[in-house]
Amino acid sequence: MIRLVVVEDSKTVQQALVAAFNADPQIRVVGTADSGEAALEAVRRLSPDIVTMDINLPGMDGFQATRAIMSSCPVPIVIVTGRLNPKESQTLFRVMEAGALMVLAKPDPVGTPGYEASVAKLVQHVKLMSEIKVVRRAPPATPRPALPKPPPLPVTAARIKVVAIGASTGGPPLFQQILAGLPADFGAAVLIVQHMAEGFTENFVHWLKESSALPVQLAASGMAILPGQVYVAPDCCHLEVGAGEQIVLSLALPENGLRPSVSTLFRSVARLYGRQAAGVILSGMGSDGASGLKTLKDLGGVTIAQNKESCVVFGMPGQAIELEAARYVLPPDEIIQLLASLVPSRNKSKEQPCNTP
Repeated sequence: MIRLVVVEDSKTVQQALVAAFNADPQIRVVGTADSGEAALEAVRRLSPDIVTMDINLPGMDGFQATRAIMSSCPVPIVIVTGRLNPKESQTLFRVMEAGALMVLAKPDPVGTPGYEASVAKLVQHVKLMSEIKVVRRAPPATPRPALPKPPPLPVTAARIKVVAIGASTGGPPLFQQILAGLPADFGAAVLIVQHMAEGFTENFVHWLKESSALPVQLAASGMAILPGQVYVAPDCCHLEVGAGEQIVLSLALPENGLRPSVSTLFRSVARLYGRQAAGVILSGMGSDGASGLKTLKDLGGVTIAQNKESCVVFGMPGQAIELEAARYVLPPDEIIQLLASLVPSRNKSKEQPCNTP
């Protein structure tokens, strides 16, 4: 039995969520809270398996409550909120930086055509997230030591023109870290697939813009793939590359049950760019991305998987490693370092070798 605490300040919505969760025989709502302070007290007293957390709460908001819970009595936390204005993106994704696993949409109103499907999706995700083992989140007491340089590429390595990156659970803070760490004159295009609840991708893009040294935009069909630009897959569309180095958005069948699919992106990039592409697979549940990364490796591309120790969920990188699809297995800081070494500055001549010294 999954023991759940529901944190929601609207009594009407709170009651609807409790009824929806209790209708599932595998879930029991053991407590509710209508403020951040009450949420922290409930978690300490009840030791639930998972918490659903709203963003906007009186007093201590969802971010502060999540940070307090994850630093004192860590438990899987899922954000359940309504559609937000992109200007509110900072608050939403700060909660994920604090340790929340993912953001999910509140169910459609009771009695509407989409109610049952939206409830089923929410319940399914809460069940999956309840199985994740979380750790205490606390700021480091001392600066991290300098990381060693990643191993050099062979001298035959091609100039990298495109970097494709995919993630699921635990991905948003990693994308923020990677894009903030890449130099402003990074000389390759970056294509991103982040599995996310429908309706929040625009917020994700807006949030990434706040800290990225590179321009970040929601991908659209026909866009030219340009060096130094970041393109994020929109809701419900595969992100692919096409002739003339242009973005292609596809409504083809889901792959691994997902659209957009990380594997679809990797495979598309592999076909067009081959040795001139790099693929990175980050934290996430399931196996999406593994087979596509293997295709990219087989066609000469540089392939990277996040290491287990730094992952919130090791499913996607773990599957890629098991498939021998990843040439490098690295923590985020070293992934940034390797990408920067692979890709020449836009200020440098295209003829200059881009091998790691």
